[in-house]
This record gives sequence, C-alpha cells and structure tokens, in this order.
Amino acid sequence: MPLIIITRKKELMQYVDEQKEKRKTIGFVPTMGALHEGHASLIRQSVNENDCTIVSIFVNPKQFSIHEDLANYPRTFQSDSELCDKCNATLLFAPTVEEMYPLNFKTEVKVTGLTEVLCGAFRPGHFDGVSTVLALLINLTQANKLYLGQKDFQQVQVVRKMATDLLFRTQILSCPTVREKDGLALSSRNRYLSPEGRRKAVAIPKALALVAKAFLAGERSVNKLDELCLAELKKENLIPQYLEFRLISDITQKYEDSLNAECVLAIAQFIEIDGSKTRLIDNIVLGNDSSQIDALNELIKRALG
Repeated sequence: MPLIIITRKKELMQYVDEQKEKRKTIGFVPTMGALHEGHASLIRQSVNENDCTIVSIFVNPKQFSIHEDLANYPRTFQSDSELCDKCNATLLFAPTVEEMYPLNFKTEVKVTGLTEVLCGAFRPGHFDGVSTVLALLINLTQANKLYLGQKDFQQVQVVRKMATDLLFRTQILSCPTVREKDGLALSSRNRYLSPEGRRKAVAIPKALALVAKAFLAGERSVNKLDELCLAELKKENLIPQYLEFRLISDITQKYEDSLNAECVLAIAQFIEIDGSKTRLIDNIVLGNDSSQIDALNELIKRALG
C-alpha cells in the first residue's frame, strides 16, 4: 500500500480509531526528519512487530533554545517520505508548528531529576520540550510500541519515566545505535560536518571503542577508563562538553571510582571547524548482557579495525 501522509491531528486520530476498532497494533517512530539509516532501522523494526507503523516528522521548537539550530535544522521532506515508503511505513504524520501548538496551547510536561544531568545540564528546557511533544504524540497515536535509538540514551530514560508516571500504555523500546563503517553514530547533524570535521568526529567512536576494549579485558577503574577516552580525543584537540559514567538504572547517579554495575558512558562533543560548531552525542553501555557485549565488539571492530 502507498504511504499515507497526514498533516492534521483530527485526521490522525480518526485513522488511529479505525485501526483500534479493527484490533490492529500500532508502532510509532517519532522523528524530526532528515532521516537516515538509523531511523530506517527503527521503522523496519516497527513494521516487523506491528500491524501499522506511524512515523512522525516534526521539528519541535520547544526542545531548542534560542542559541540552537532550529532555523537551520535540515528539512528534507521529499527524501524523508521516500524513505518511509521504502521501509513500508503505513502513515507519515507531518504537522505544522501551528497544528501541534495552537495559540491557546499552555501545557508543559516536565520530568525532574533525569533531565538535570548530562545533556540537560547544558540544554535547560530541552527535555521539557521532548516530554511535552512526545506526550502529545503518544496520545494522538495510541501506539502499542514506540521506538527510539540508543544514541539518545538520556531521552529514552526520560520518555520511559514520563510514560511510567503518567500511566501511558505505550511500551518504550530502545533500539541499537546504527553506525557508519568507521563507527561514527548516525545522526541528522552529521550532515553539518565539513570533510575535516567528519574526520575529526571519528575520534569519538575511537575513544569509546578503546574504553569498550579495556572494559571487556576487565578494567573497571573509572579514572583509567576516563583517561583512556580523553587521551584519544586529545589527539584531535577535542575536549568533550561532558564525558561521564552513569548508572543505567538511575542516570542521576555518577560513577566516581570503580564500575560495579551496568553503566552507560555518555559523551557530548562539539566539532568546531572554521567557526562552525556541530554538537554530537554518543554512548556505550558497559554491561555483561550478551547483546551489550556484541555491541561493544562491533564498535571495536568498526572504530579500531
């Protein structure tokens, strides 16, 4: 079936009601567009697991500060819709800002604690915007499952907490980070990088891969793993905005000494070339689960050869 494209909330709600009456399951992939293979992997997983897959494309102004790249955020609707169609998504919801936030819209959804560390410490209000738009989109889609990428690890934790606290019935799924052949995590912002910036950015997965390799070899000292990561970044004169080991079950808890439980190593890094700055984020999960070990080994293979 050809991709259905809807721009109005009422039309989306009508479609969802029709599917629910037929007892169809709905998967949902929220995006801001500028789609890439990482998004495609989420769409394909949803298609495999649900009767209907809804993709949203909405550049959400509420999650950008006045100093961030809202105006310049890439908008590639034609190629985005073609990717959705190719991946067999059922419906693409592409509302305007006025459609999502009419003049009398006065509600904000805020998750405390989880939003005050890592990216939240440097992007005040960002996760309030994320929570608000996703609460609205979850309500509109009534999805059985919502798919997010692990690259946005903190976002996944925030959305899960919101869904739990507000008793949403939608299951929030975290899917593996999709990477380039050299290990760089796929991101819509990668297209901002100049050739020189792209070359420098590879230091991020290399640094994480070195930590992964040491961890798998038995290293548990936070200081040693931190030094290993920073030394690799320093080769490209990169100083991360943050580089932190956090407890997976509660990212408000930071490791200071030795890793004794599953943790996430999260990084935010500006790549600056000739006055142009691109902020990239990435992370690895350091744990003993077989899927986590497989992901670490795959990163090591791609980034370190």
